[in-house]
Amino acid sequence: MMGLVIAVAVIGKWVGCMLAARVAGETWHDANRIGVLMNARGLMELIILNIGLQFGVITPTLYTVMVMMAIVTTVMASPLFAWFSRDRSAAPA
Repeated sequence: MMGLVIAVAVIGKWVGCMLAARVAGETWHDANRIGVLMNARGLMELIILNIGLQFGVITPTLYTVMVMMAIVTTVMASPLFAWFSRDRSAAPA
């Protein structure tokens, strides 16, 4: 279940933001990097999840899955951005 949640979260936010940036006039390369950066979930999501757990809106299992999704997507954003930002025209040394 956790893998599915992470995959849907990453693909949904990445592709959605990438297409929105493309419609706004960005190049595909820049739009892709914007989509990658938008995957960093951060502190606000964790605060909302804590409130939801505290009020019984979400179960402890769902809370755990969502916190893991927030951590994985936040940690993966920086390396992916660096990878997509490499200068592809430079020859390897």
